[in-house]
Amino acid sequence: MNRPGIEINTDASLADPDWEGFVERHDERFSLAIHHLKSMVKGERFDNEVMKVRVSEHGFYVQSRRFPAAFFGSTEAPEVRYVDDDEARAIAWEATALYRSGDAQSLTCIYDDGDPPDVFFGYRTGDRERFEIGALQSGRPIHVRVMIDADAPTESLGAREGSLIYQRTADGRHVVLTRPGRAPATQPFGTLKE
Repeated sequence: MNRPGIEINTDASLADPDWEGFVERHDERFSLAIHHLKSMVKGERFDNEVMKVRVSEHGFYVQSRRFPAAFFGSTEAPEVRYVDDDEARAIAWEATALYRSGDAQSLTCIYDDGDPPDVFFGYRTGDRERFEIGALQSGRPIHVRVMIDADAPTESLGAREGSLIYQRTADGRHVVLTRPGRAPATQPFGTLKE
């Protein structure tokens, strides 16, 4: 039986939220779906100091260690590959260029594990206005996630749309997760109160 996939992406809830009610609404909208996806994805770990990355044949997820409300995952398994330092740098530059040109809906770059870490988060709202926190830097990040929606296939993804995640792992390797194509149905689903 081929079941439709789901995607959980909390980016929109992080863009200009009402911070006073954020935790309650976040738990109401996402907690059950996040728990379910995490219980399905018991696989290989590609963690570092700031982000958890898990991949299995049942899907994948990425979650911030310091801010667990920042969560992205899917029941569709990505392609996983290791790259060298030069390709890791090129992927980070391409992700930034795609976001700046309007060919990406969101971009997350984490540059270090400081307290707080140097982070850039950019998200395009429905009317293509940008919501941004932090600043883009010239150094290679230790984590990048970009949601691509371009007019032409991109080099690093090999498709017009999809998601790409780069992570420098705790042991210094460079891993890239790609999932080309339109995303499956996106969480949040309607709650019982709606």
